[in-house]
Amino acid sequence: MARRLIVRLFQGALTIFGVAVLTFLLEFIIPGNTAHAIAPRATAATLREITKTLHLNAPLWVQFGDYMKGLLHGNLGESYVQREPVSTLIGQRLPATALLAGAGVLVEVVVGGTLGIAAGLKRWMSRGVNAISLTFLSIPTFVLGLFLLLIFGFDLNIAPVTGGMSFGALILPALTLGLGGVPWYAQLVRDQVAESLSSSYVRTAIAKGLPDRWIIVRHVLRNAFSPALTMVGMDLGIFISGVVVVETVFGWPGLGQLAVQSLDSLDRPVVMGVALVGATGVVVMNIVVDFLRMYVDPRTKLATA
Repeated sequence: MARRLIVRLFQGALTIFGVAVLTFLLEFIIPGNTAHAIAPRATAATLREITKTLHLNAPLWVQFGDYMKGLLHGNLGESYVQREPVSTLIGQRLPATALLAGAGVLVEVVVGGTLGIAAGLKRWMSRGVNAISLTFLSIPTFVLGLFLLLIFGFDLNIAPVTGGMSFGALILPALTLGLGGVPWYAQLVRDQVAESLSSSYVRTAIAKGLPDRWIIVRHVLRNAFSPALTMVGMDLGIFISGVVVVETVFGWPGLGQLAVQSLDSLDRPVVMGVALVGATGVVVMNIVVDFLRMYVDPRTKLATA
């Protein structure tokens, strides 16, 4: 167990380092004058002074070395535009994105898991579940978000349309975020339920005369949701990195909006900070879920021994 944890931590550190390198290079390959984006009406002399102050005139390898040195000390840099530490700006937005990510994953698991269980236990429901899944797969995220906003926000006036972090304002973004992942959970759970029902341990439980409800809850559902834990970990990490489309459509004040605003103003430290937080979220959640799955499904512990 300890050896596996060390290996996963090492792999995670390499992943985060790779993201840091790629993000840094991409940010400096993107065309644009950062000094001009900060002060669009400034004179040439002022622009040169801004460039010098931000050390943007230094060679690329020097800037990269300074950036990596700061990361090793836990320093994500300072925003070019807002003149605040990047960690402070991200810390202000992270709770909103974490809340939205958790709500979105909850929608995925509850709706997708329910459809998957229904299709796995009742084969005649598979066509209906497939139709629902194809519908969600074929609708782009921004279209689904705008549809929910128009129907429940403007027409029915059930949900607020002005953004913010209230409970009411959370419902539509969470549905938009979660419904897009429902087909994957439904398919995975359905296949696992069908596989479990045809397994030898279920046939043995039936032969022993155990109640159907006990067999389904104790054996079928436990094994069906074990693989879904891996998807939950990945989705949480990805959502935490900032769901740009959903946060933009609904005015949700999270990391996605911060990343868009920073891209528009070429605020490179903030963009790179958001990318690193997203990579860290994916790595951490995958490690947590990987070990959690070992306790939910002992077979995975044996497979990794």
